[in-house]
Amino acid sequence: MAVLTGLFQRGSTYYLRVVLPNNHPLKSKYKNGEFVTSLGRCSRREAATLGTIKRAEVLRGHTVATNSTPVQVLKSPPTGPVLRDIYTRWKASKPRSTDSLNNCLRSVTLCEEFTGNPPITQLTREQGDGFRTWLQHPDRKTTSKTARDRLTWVKSVLKFAARDLGLIDRNPWEGLDIAFKTTNKRRPWTDGELKTFFTQPLHTAYKLPTDKKAGADAAYWIPVLGLYTGARVGELAQLRVADVDETGEFPVLSITDEGEGQSVKSQAGVRKVPLHDELVRLGFLDYVGTLRERKEDLLWPLLVTREGKPGGYFSQWFGTYRRSLGFGMYPDFHCLRHTVRSQLAEAEIAEQVMDNLVGHEIKGSTGAKVYTHRTLKTLKKAIDVLQHPALSVSRTWHHPSWG
Repeated sequence: MAVLTGLFQRGSTYYLRVVLPNNHPLKSKYKNGEFVTSLGRCSRREAATLGTIKRAEVLRGHTVATNSTPVQVLKSPPTGPVLRDIYTRWKASKPRSTDSLNNCLRSVTLCEEFTGNPPITQLTREQGDGFRTWLQHPDRKTTSKTARDRLTWVKSVLKFAARDLGLIDRNPWEGLDIAFKTTNKRRPWTDGELKTFFTQPLHTAYKLPTDKKAGADAAYWIPVLGLYTGARVGELAQLRVADVDETGEFPVLSITDEGEGQSVKSQAGVRKVPLHDELVRLGFLDYVGTLRERKEDLLWPLLVTREGKPGGYFSQWFGTYRRSLGFGMYPDFHCLRHTVRSQLAEAEIAEQVMDNLVGHEIKGSTGAKVYTHRTLKTLKKAIDVLQHPALSVSRTWHHPSWG
């Protein structure tokens, strides 16, 4: 648990001291500007838990009586823009992904709950520290990374209010942070795991699942595309027939946010990925050609997608299917990206080329980010290094399931 600001001990009993912000309704009642109360606990852990809750109550405009019953202190209505007003302007300032908007709004809502939603000009660093502690309280049952992300989103909105809008002189919560340990254990798929997955009837006999979340033909093709493109599951789930371009020297897959319902994680995600020869051998272009003949728009006509998260339902099916084969938490679909990136790195493909292929933000100088444009021929040469000799997948596609 994080160290609780203001916790101290007298004798065997722990107390809590809260420095009241200048605009706090209790400021005039406590001449020294400090609220101090006994927590009635001799255990530091118990005192820290109770103190976190009581500190939050005080900063939200409550006072804590000696019997530990919160007493509401009426506050004057806010004057001036509040955090949600700034969020609305931040949202409109430039295009952002649906996930980013939802995560930021969720964080703003939590901040409103904790602070009582005062005008941003009245937000203090003390409240920021209290919010930081409150986010990490054990009762909230969130990871340290989630707590850190929520604090960071609110700090981003406050930074926008200061630097872009000039509504406050500075971000009062700048520098506040939450340390966390990563829980990401993703890794590349091993040859044995790939063999287990791709030697099931789904890929050896084109035996498609009946679960609607699998999307029929999508269940066969999306994992294969993931293995030979490194694309995210959501990027693949939202593809349209028009995103497969066969007019050039070699076929190319366009990952874009231009179509209705399409989105990418960041602008780096908008890219073109040459199709690996193995995808052609397995019949992917023939599958696409059949869709064109039928004048279909979507690449997976039977796949049910979720608004704002196209690959959501498919991911649920994939997880269930993967576990039915004896896999644990990992490797998951995203680990296919690690598989692709690892093979590219082993082949000594330039990092910027790898970034172009998998849709990662290009690192380095502004010149490297803006002026480095890789030709499709270079990308094709790189994608063709992906090889899986342990797999022996025969071409089994012969017609779409809905044909």
